[in-house]
Amino acid sequence: MRGLFVTGTDTGVGKTFVACALAHALRSRGARVAVAKPVETGVEGEPEDACRLRAAAADPAPLAEICPYRLRAPLAPAVAARLEGVTIDVDGIVALLRRRAAEVDVLLVEGAGGLLVPLADHATFADLAAWCALPLLIVGANRLGTINHCALTARVAAGAGLAVRGFVLSQPSHETDRSGATNAETIAALTGLPVLAILPHCTAPEDVAALLADVWV
Repeated sequence: MRGLFVTGTDTGVGKTFVACALAHALRSRGARVAVAKPVETGVEGEPEDACRLRAAAADPAPLAEICPYRLRAPLAPAVAARLEGVTIDVDGIVALLRRRAAEVDVLLVEGAGGLLVPLADHATFADLAAWCALPLLIVGANRLGTINHCALTARVAAGAGLAVRGFVLSQPSHETDRSGATNAETIAALTGLPVLAILPHCTAPEDVAALLADVWV
């Protein structure tokens, strides 16, 4: 399967923003891009993240294929599904992603939270990435604490046998701290994995798409 699995070190670190920026970057090179957010929680009405991804990629697929599971409770997918009496068919998700990947040049899949967030009863997003054989792009917020979060995520990925393309450090808010100047070099030295981009705070993913040139090579 040709694509990337975009995961985060936590929730709210900029996964969707980075995935949208990457979709813009790939489209600027003429690539046909498909996107997927297999499960989105905290949804009232349309799934906001999935809609943003769809627009960024100009993906013509039905929303039901981009985001097959939309759950109301802002909780881990397995928990939200259980509360609503919904069974998440992980095998069905894998089959859908494989079919969609075969139709385009690049498939971008965004997880929910981090790698060990439970997707279904005994399956995590790390399992989903492994079953799809997709390399990871790890997104972390460029702030105090991200070194530990990035290193932990990298170790989980290695333990699951997942390939990691590298890290992208985002800045979800205007606020910064002194760690932002040294996080990237420390993460790279500690994990042995590259920090592929450091994004400034902005509201339009297309404005930072050029900074993601090294993510997909």
